[in-house]
Amino acid sequence: MIKRSSIGQLRTDLEQYLKNNRQDSLTVNQILEGLILREQDRAILLNLMKKMQSEGALIKSEQGRFGLPEKLGLLTGILRGNRKGFAFLLPEQKTEDVYISASNLNNAAHGDRVVVRVEQKKGRRREGTVIGIIERGRNRHIGTLHRDRKRFFVIPDDSRFADAVQVATADLNKAKPGEKVVVEIEKWARGNRPARGVVAERIGLPGSPRTDRLTFKYRFDLPGEFPPAVIKVLEELPGEEMIARAVGEEGRADLRHLQMVTIDDQSARDFDDAVSLELPEGGNYHLGVHIADVSHYVNQGQALDREAFKRGTSIYLVEKVIHMLPPLLSENLCSLQAGKDRLALSVIMDIDREGELLSAQYTASVIRVTERLTYQQVEAHLKGEEPQPAFKSGGLTEMLDRMKELAGILRKRRMARGALDLDLPEARIEVDDQGVPLAITKRAMGQSESLIEEFMVYCNEAVAGYLFKRKLPCVYRVHTLPTIEKLAVLRETLSLMGVSALAKHKILKPKHLNQLLEQTRGEKAERLVRYLVLRSLPQAQYSAVNEGHFGLASACYCHFTSPIRRYPDLLVHRILKQQLAPGGLKREKIKSLQTRLPEMAQHSSERERAAVEAERASIEMKKAQYMEQKIGEIYSGIINGVTNFGLFVELENTVEGLIPISELKDDYYFYNEKAASLTGERNRKSFHLGDPIDIVVRSVDRDEGKISFAPAE
Repeated sequence: MIKRSSIGQLRTDLEQYLKNNRQDSLTVNQILEGLILREQDRAILLNLMKKMQSEGALIKSEQGRFGLPEKLGLLTGILRGNRKGFAFLLPEQKTEDVYISASNLNNAAHGDRVVVRVEQKKGRRREGTVIGIIERGRNRHIGTLHRDRKRFFVIPDDSRFADAVQVATADLNKAKPGEKVVVEIEKWARGNRPARGVVAERIGLPGSPRTDRLTFKYRFDLPGEFPPAVIKVLEELPGEEMIARAVGEEGRADLRHLQMVTIDDQSARDFDDAVSLELPEGGNYHLGVHIADVSHYVNQGQALDREAFKRGTSIYLVEKVIHMLPPLLSENLCSLQAGKDRLALSVIMDIDREGELLSAQYTASVIRVTERLTYQQVEAHLKGEEPQPAFKSGGLTEMLDRMKELAGILRKRRMARGALDLDLPEARIEVDDQGVPLAITKRAMGQSESLIEEFMVYCNEAVAGYLFKRKLPCVYRVHTLPTIEKLAVLRETLSLMGVSALAKHKILKPKHLNQLLEQTRGEKAERLVRYLVLRSLPQAQYSAVNEGHFGLASACYCHFTSPIRRYPDLLVHRILKQQLAPGGLKREKIKSLQTRLPEMAQHSSERERAAVEAERASIEMKKAQYMEQKIGEIYSGIINGVTNFGLFVELENTVEGLIPISELKDDYYFYNEKAASLTGERNRKSFHLGDPIDIVVRSVDRDEGKISFAPAE
């Protein structure tokens, strides 16, 4: 009889057997025989297979045979909808995204976990058809209640959910037409039958600040207040007085004598990384990266940990931060505040003058940050522009100069091995006390931010390499190779723009992309070229399997340096601390992690994507609100998208808008997909990617974050 402790191994054996078998699918009897199981094990096997079916890891055919999705020409993953009705599948098998037309969705919706049959259209991208819904993504949506005669229905605000939800009169919860409401779907749409639901909550009439705030929260399923169980855990946490005792009681290294600094934006309130640098005899660099020991306070399995895992990441909106951890931890006990003793995990690295890692020491520690510095302050010093005196503490000037020197070496080494320099200027949005945007400026990464980034990347690589070499479990940050098809499209698009840097290379390598980025640096099309390169690359994600990081040209990489705001970093901290403890990671713990980490990595990737989506929407809505004040004004921009319905234009301040084709009134324009252009039928005037253009701001939809332009006269 199979023991419960052996179920994980049985699953591994089953997956391996199905993968290596010549046949695409097998019967239950064939599987029993192939795995050399007894008849009394049939019930356990069937329960396991049923669970795998619910997860989409196993497919049952109409003939009652079972196979792995990939062997049956199927993929599983999450749907990402588009407001035009189509969607893309983000496959869990880490292959290229699959396009799914509206007619092939078969009632699946944005956010659903689905099974898709894939077809490779000749000379075109892969397309698919949804053949099964494993799990619905969301059954609660915010929208506007409408009435059509005696029927009521809610149209979701998120246009990626195309279908209206019918609501019976008895289920209106006193809501009135025109109000924003939360509708909970009880029966999903099937065929021509619409979805049906109930009004779970009344939000209010559109336009009020409260309604706008709640609408955004529900639209992106943002976390609310921390639940009572988490607050109870916080009340039981020891205060700062226990930190000093931790040196003797836990065997932590006392590193409070080291001179170290935090370097962050001047508005930052949570500090999870500090850096130190010494130059002992011999001329090598002695770099210390000290990361807040969040794992000391967040115990695995407790309410605080469960809530952190559920959130997955902190979300940085324009006006506020939605923390992964409560402020008591994120802004106090765990935050590496200057002049206060704090618990940390320290990585002390000896690095030679070529940037090679000679040795590394990993230790739980007690630290005390010497001084809190800002990017703006350090940037001024590195450029020789700081006022006198620059810093409160003596010796920091020399240490920062040495840090700049080391960061330059590390960056040069990273670029030489093929890492991509894809940092795009970001929008800095200044708002007043009421959240009204006052100004939008373009903010590029300075030397001070680059310095910290180099140290954090180097530390992340060191930790990932330490765990990988010892064959220990880890949550890796992976970035797989771009597909040949995506790179071919990139080459063709750039060629049409008149950028021929990639034309002579039959097989594109990272160094060729870097040459392209370097050649276009400082040109008007620089941002567009970087955006096109970025769009051709797969999305980075978390994985329990090391697949390398293409963008960083790193063979082994993880996230370790931000456990206050990212759950995968917290997981890596726990694994490293358990390995550093006497006796190291126990065999049972390793097996448990190997079973659990794949699902946790996938959840972390999904939460990261959701956070990025909300952050982008927050920025786009503020940009739209800002441009409401600019209707009728003229700006210069660059065409960064050409479609059959118009031109996308980006302005110098990073604001993007659409010139609908209806606004090109001087001629009838036809779309040439291959040339990525719109050309007039009579005057032969053409609009291409990368062309400069003057526009006038025509209209704004703040809720959708959309801005419409027209060509300036």
